[in-house]
Amino acid sequence: MAHLGDIHMRKTWLLIAIALLAGCTSAAQVRSLSGTQNTNTLSKQAGVYVVVPTDGQYETTNYPGSGQTVAQVVAAAFSQFAPIVHTAEKASTTDEAFAAAEKFGATYVVVPVITHWEQRATAWSGIPSKMALRLTVFDAGSHREITSTSIESRSAIVTLLPTSPEGLLKDPVDKYVTTLYR
Repeated sequence: MAHLGDIHMRKTWLLIAIALLAGCTSAAQVRSLSGTQNTNTLSKQAGVYVVVPTDGQYETTNYPGSGQTVAQVVAAAFSQFAPIVHTAEKASTTDEAFAAAEKFGATYVVVPVITHWEQRATAWSGIPSKMALRLTVFDAGSHREITSTSIESRSAIVTLLPTSPEGLLKDPVDKYVTTLYR
């Protein structure tokens, strides 16, 4: 028969484990860079062209493939609403993006820019991974900026799971893109 103290100790450890797992969330912040809140609603009948940003880096560490990852996550978010989404094959200039959008018949050009990309071993170090990007949507025909926003996210400091900037992307990008099609 288990001793009452052992049962109490097991419950305490179970509560601590649950608290740690509950802390495995990330914090995200989305703020408009357009000066005013976006009042434009994008058309669900219009195609989208997504540019591949230059790979992210933190201090002297480069993260090869991070630009392609960002483009894929952004394209997936827009594909929930747009009938056609094309993604560039590699990083390109804005002029090249507008030319490609015209070729594909896209109405919108989405230009993500990685402004911060920091991979940390959070579970061991207690230092959170961080990701920040600027996401600008242009009208492909007029080259006019429709909206621009900053999306920043960091992992929890206390976590039992590995964290990465890639893992911090999907939810805030999905939520932001949803607001563009309300």
